[in-house]
Amino acid sequence: MKAKQLPDNKLDVFFYKSGVDFLQDVELGIVFHIVFMDIEMGEMSGVEVGQILRGRLDGDDTIMIYVSSHDSYFEDLVEIGSFRFIKKPIDENKLDHVFDRALSQAIKYKNITEEPNLFFFKVGGQNFSVKIDEIAYLKSSKRIAEIYVWDNASKSINLLEHFYSSLDAVIKQLPKGQFIRSERSYIVNLEHVCRMTKEFFTFRDKKATQVPISRLHRDEVKAAYFKRKSDKYL
Repeated sequence: MKAKQLPDNKLDVFFYKSGVDFLQDVELGIVFHIVFMDIEMGEMSGVEVGQILRGRLDGDDTIMIYVSSHDSYFEDLVEIGSFRFIKKPIDENKLDHVFDRALSQAIKYKNITEEPNLFFFKVGGQNFSVKIDEIAYLKSSKRIAEIYVWDNASKSINLLEHFYSSLDAVIKQLPKGQFIRSERSYIVNLEHVCRMTKEFFTFRDKKATQVPISRLHRDEVKAAYFKRKSDKYL
């Protein structure tokens, strides 16, 4: 659905007739920072849409505000992590106040003025991109790089695509500290790692996928891994 722009030309506003249509655009990679959603909808309730959205890797980044004529959904909304609940009939002053609060939080914590971080690559002369946070790891053989991504719905890691590039060129596109060269042929996203030994990284997917750590990279990998983990708790 075509977006409308607010008068200040800084925010795009999308309107959807159903949660199904909204989720289709989410799957296409459109990023939504603030979502106003009715609970009572046709094919899929607002609660169901919220649960699916929260199940995505980047789902916690969305501020969800629910609207309903009933307040019996309160426990479900708390569990999903709803930012606010507005009861029908809608008071415009309250709506403005809630939106202002949500916008302030989005700008402060989610940096909505920036484009989502994407990794770009070419396949057969065509340009492709993937969200950097969805990358689990990259593997290279004879200058052919394979990109493996995290699927939050199935808790699995799957091959997305392969493309011509060296890992030296690839790692320059990726955030330092989050991505580390674990071995000559591997680049790992530490956000998806649940355990490290001297020889392997183990990922948090249901198959507990492992990626090797070489002796050459061991000290650098160890320092990066524990720094990343400690930074998350500061």
